[in-house]
Amino acid sequence: MTGADFGELLRSYREQAGLTQQELAERAGVTPHAISSLERGARTRPYPHTVRALADALAISAGDRAALIAAVPRRNPSGDRRRQHAEPAPGPGGEAVRASDEQPTRGSHRQAVGGPRGRVIVPATGLVGRDGDVAAVRGVVRAGARLVTLTGPGGVGKTRLAAAVADELAPDFPDGVVQVSLAPLADASALMVTVGRALGLAGVDSPRAFDLLVEQLSDARLLLVLDNFEHLLSAAAQTGELVALCKQLTVLVSSRSPLRVRGEHEYVVEPLDLPPRGSTTVDQLRAYPAGALALDRALAVGQRPASDDVPAYAELCHRLAGLPLAIELAVAQLRLLSPKALLERLDTASRAVGARDLPERQRTMRATLDWSYRLLGPDQQRLFTLMGAFRGGATLETVEAVAEDGGEIASGNVLGILQELAEHSLIRVRGDRLEMLEPVAQYARSLLVGDRAARIGRAHARIYEDLAKQAAAGYERDDQVVWLERIEEEEANILVAVERSLDVGDGPIAARITWYMWLFWWMRGQFTIGRRLAESCLENELPAWERSRVNLAAATMAYAAGDHTAAATYWAEADLAAMEQNDREVRSKAIAGTGLAALANGDLETAEDRFRVSLTFVHSSTWMASLVHVWLGTVQLLRGAPAVAVPEIERGLELARGRGDRLATYVALYNLSQAALALGDYPLARRRVDEGIALSRETRDLANLAYFVETLAVIESKEGNHVRVAMLLGAAAGLRETVGADVYAYYLPDESLRDSALRAARTALGEAAYAEADAAGRSLDPTAVAELGKE
Repeated sequence: MTGADFGELLRSYREQAGLTQQELAERAGVTPHAISSLERGARTRPYPHTVRALADALAISAGDRAALIAAVPRRNPSGDRRRQHAEPAPGPGGEAVRASDEQPTRGSHRQAVGGPRGRVIVPATGLVGRDGDVAAVRGVVRAGARLVTLTGPGGVGKTRLAAAVADELAPDFPDGVVQVSLAPLADASALMVTVGRALGLAGVDSPRAFDLLVEQLSDARLLLVLDNFEHLLSAAAQTGELVALCKQLTVLVSSRSPLRVRGEHEYVVEPLDLPPRGSTTVDQLRAYPAGALALDRALAVGQRPASDDVPAYAELCHRLAGLPLAIELAVAQLRLLSPKALLERLDTASRAVGARDLPERQRTMRATLDWSYRLLGPDQQRLFTLMGAFRGGATLETVEAVAEDGGEIASGNVLGILQELAEHSLIRVRGDRLEMLEPVAQYARSLLVGDRAARIGRAHARIYEDLAKQAAAGYERDDQVVWLERIEEEEANILVAVERSLDVGDGPIAARITWYMWLFWWMRGQFTIGRRLAESCLENELPAWERSRVNLAAATMAYAAGDHTAAATYWAEADLAAMEQNDREVRSKAIAGTGLAALANGDLETAEDRFRVSLTFVHSSTWMASLVHVWLGTVQLLRGAPAVAVPEIERGLELARGRGDRLATYVALYNLSQAALALGDYPLARRRVDEGIALSRETRDLANLAYFVETLAVIESKEGNHVRVAMLLGAAAGLRETVGADVYAYYLPDESLRDSALRAARTALGEAAYAEADAAGRSLDPTAVAELGKE
C-alpha cells in the first residue's frame, strides 16, 4: 500500500467514528496538524506509536487496527541497522526530511514507545529562578544537539532542571521521554541494562544489552534523561556511541562532571543569583532567584517573613552560595528556629566543617548537611544514617524491620521519626516508598561506617532475604504477579544485599537470596545477572544446603542462556551435594534438570528416565511435579505419540491450576496446544493458545508469549488468514529479539508447521505485502501483540 492509502484509511475510520480532526487529535495526544498531514499524505511514514495511539483513539477492531498498521509504507530494505540514516533520508520531492518528520520504525523501540511515553516526573514544588536555563537548554536541543550534559556541583538543581526541560520538550519527541535515575547503580557496566529496563525491554540483562538498545532505538525519536551520571563515567564512551548510532535519539544527562565524548554539549548549571547582602525589603529579596526560593520554601513551612527578617534571609542565601538544595534544607528548619537563630547556627557549622582543599560550594553543602544532621535528635540521626543502607528507597515496613533487627530503633517508633525527617526535608515520600535525594543519600552513607555499618548491612540483608524467600513461595501460587511486581520494585536493594554479603564474606546469605531470586530472573529474562551472582556465591565456602541450591540457580540461568553443557554440570553438582544430605527437594530438581539436558540433546530415553526418577523425590502436588508431568508429555510428543502425551500434560495442568500458578499453567497449555495440532484439533489448539497468551501477558513473560504467538500463526494459516500469519510471525520474531534468548528451551514444537505457514503466506501475499505485514508485526509492543492474538 502507498502512503496515500494510509491517509485515506485514517480518514475513513475517523469519519465512521464521527470525529473531527481536532477531536481525534485530542484523544490520540497529537496535534490537529499531524492528523491533517497524515490524511493528506503530507506525512507518509507515521511511527508505530502514532499508529497505535490513533487506533486506540478510534476504538477500532483488532482487524481494522491490523489493516491500519499494514497500510504504513515499508521503509527501504535495511543493511547494517546500526549505520542507517547517516544522512537525512530524501523526502517525497527529493528534499531532505526534517528532524520533525516521522520516519519508519520497523522493529525499533517496540516497548519503550508503548510504555513510558510522556511520563515525565516533575516535582510538585515550583522551579524558581530557572526560566532562562530551561529556555537555553531547550534551545540547544532544538538546534540539533543530541547529547547535552547539565553539569554543576551537588545540590545545584541539575536533576530538577533536567525534569523541567524534559517536560517542555516532550511534544517534540513522538516516541516519548524516558527518565532513568542512575543513583542506585553501582556498576558502570550495567548502565545499558538499566536503560533497557527503564524502556521496558525484557531480556536486556545480557551481553547483548548495548546491541539490543541500538536495534530498538535506531529510528526512535525519543528523549532519554540520565540522572546522576557522575559515578559512572567509565560508561561515557558507550553512551556517546549509542547516540551516534541512533540518529534520532537525544540524551539529556545530569552529572557533576562532563562525559568528555564527541558530540557532547555541556551546559553548566550555576547556583541561583544572590540578593544583595544589604537587602531590606521582601520585594528586593524576591527579585533574585536565591531569595525567591528561600521565601517560597519559607511559606511552604508556614513562615511569612517580616521586614526585620530580610537581612537574615539574604545572608543565608550568601552563606549557602545559592545552592537550591542547601537553601531548601536550611529553610526547612524555620519550623523550629527564627531566621536569625538559623543564621547563627549555620555560621557555626560552616566554620567548623569542610576540608580547605574542597571548592567553596562543596564545603558549604557539606556544612549545610552536617548542620542539618546536628539539629537532629539521637534517634533521628540513627534513622537518617540507617536510610543510607538502602538503594532506590524502601517501604515503611522494610525500614521498620531493618531498624529493629539492626538494634537501632524499635519498629513502633520509626514512623514518627520518619515524619520528623520529612519535615527537615531529608527524606521524601513517593507513593508507598521513602526516598532521599541522592546528595542526601550519599551523605547518609558517608556517616554509616565501621561496625555499625556492618551490623545494619547484615540486618538489611536478613530482611531482604526474608522478602525474597516470601516471593519465591509466591511465584508458585496465585499471587505470582503481585510478587513479581514487588520484587521488581525492590531489586536494587536485593542486589546490593547480595553484593554486600559477598564483600564481607557472608556467602551463605548471599547464596540463599540468589536461590530465592532465580525464578524472578527466569521470568524476567535476566539470566546473565542471575548466573553471575550464583557463580560468585560458589566461589565461597558454603554449607551443603546453600551450595546445592545455588548450583541449581546457576544451572537454570545457564540453561536459559543456552549453555546446556554448563547447566548439566551444575545440576550434577547440585545432586551430588543433595545426596549427602538426603535433600529430596534439591534431588528432584537436579535430577529433572539432567532430564532437561538430555532432552536438549535428543536423548529421549534418558530424559524420560530422569523425569520419572525426579517424581519419586517430590510430593505429587508440588510445583515441580506439575512441570515434570508436562515434560514427560513433551517426550511423548517428540516420539510422535500425542494421544499418549495428553494425559501426562493434563495432569501437570491440573496441579498447576490447583495452585493458581500461571507459569506452570502456561507451560502445560503450550504443550497441550502442540498435542492438539498434532491430533488435528485446531479449535482446541486455539483455546489453549488464547489462554496461554493471556497468562503470559499477566506475568510479562515475553519469551513464552513468542511461542504462543508463533503457534497462533500456524492455526491462522489453517484458516487461510495469511496477513495475520505474517503479522504474528513478525511479532514472535520481534519478541525473541527483545528477550535475546529462547529461555524455554524445552519447548520443542514441530518446526515444519511454522515453515509451512510462512511459505503459504508468502505465496498468497507476495513478497512485498508479506514484508509489510511482517514489519507491522515486529513493530508491535507486547500489549499490542497480545491484543492481536484475541481476534
